[in-house]
Amino acid sequence: MKKIILAALVLAAFCACDKTPKVVTVKWLVEIDESALGDAPSPGAYKVSLTNIGTEEVKEISVVGTRSEAIDILPGVYNITAQAHGSLGGKAYNYIGSLSSVTISGLQDELVSIVEVSATASSALVFKEIHYNASMVSGSASARYLKDSFFEIYNNSEETVYADGICLGDVLSHKVYDFSDKLPNASDYVFMGTYVWQIPGSGKDYPIAPGESFVIAASAIDHSKTAESLDLSTAEFETICDKYKEKGGQPDANAVNMALVCTIKESGLGNQFGRFTDAAWALFYPSVPLRKDGEYLESNHANNYGLEVLKTDILDAIDLLKTENPDDKRLEPVLDAGWIKCATTGGNQSVVRKVESTRADGSIILQDTNNTTVDFTVNDKPEIRRYGVKRPSWSTWTTAQ
Repeated sequence: MKKIILAALVLAAFCACDKTPKVVTVKWLVEIDESALGDAPSPGAYKVSLTNIGTEEVKEISVVGTRSEAIDILPGVYNITAQAHGSLGGKAYNYIGSLSSVTISGLQDELVSIVEVSATASSALVFKEIHYNASMVSGSASARYLKDSFFEIYNNSEETVYADGICLGDVLSHKVYDFSDKLPNASDYVFMGTYVWQIPGSGKDYPIAPGESFVIAASAIDHSKTAESLDLSTAEFETICDKYKEKGGQPDANAVNMALVCTIKESGLGNQFGRFTDAAWALFYPSVPLRKDGEYLESNHANNYGLEVLKTDILDAIDLLKTENPDDKRLEPVLDAGWIKCATTGGNQSVVRKVESTRADGSIILQDTNNTTVDFTVNDKPEIRRYGVKRPSWSTWTTAQ
């Protein structure tokens, strides 16, 4: 009997010493509310962080879609943040949503936290260098050469974006042309005046990684053989199409043909980009279908037509003037607060965006204050891939530039 009593006392003493608290966890999951995204695409996946306010312990989970799997979480008070990145149509999107001081109680068997996310967009693709004022024919003192114009477009963001569907067009002066009697809310639009060229593709055919650029040439050939110009034979895209060739234009070069999706003023088709000596240009991704030939809006100037493009669809715009008079500026300040001027036609100059900083990997960040006067400078020698920027991974050209 004494042995039994002694054993019971030992067991009781052991139990009294074992004061380890029982760990209680709660099944927790998160739902992402994308109702506030508007026109921004769903990124498809989020990184969700839970920070315990008391212990400062951080737990991170990946959420594919908009609902996570349930996980075990300790009771406490948490800050919850959902983040993601994405891109569409030359814009980079940052997604963010948060909940503050969420109490997760041990009295709960399961808790669902709903985080509403919003998206902010920035233009990933910007004009890097433009040659538009022509050059001189080799050996001539007066003959201008008008076929060597080009636009170089740079991915200035931290995200890979796609060039598919991106459009390039020349913008009519908002001071001269008025479409307010033809279009409700005309102030929401800018109006293209000659052509609109569009990069083909199914959506993800032409990825542009951070620090890469692509070149749109009027004609992707070596112009240095004919004029005091440069070699554009490695340009990714060119504005030579069947309609241009039918009018006597030179045969196709090796670059990808852009699509001439709108011909607002066909009379100038001999110069594929339209205006050379001066123009306002816009890079944009149309969120709605573009008008077709014959459906363009007539302005307050008889027989002068325009194609409307939403200002919110503009990725980048630049005002290139022929004079020193800022009153000749075509673009509203919301699109470009400044302007820049090259020399007279045949000067073989280019406008070049300034470098703001350099990333750790050596790629550059270009200055973009939405003011061309501040952001660009004039260079006496056009050059593609200036600053040693990279070509896209799908570019197969081997000639070094």
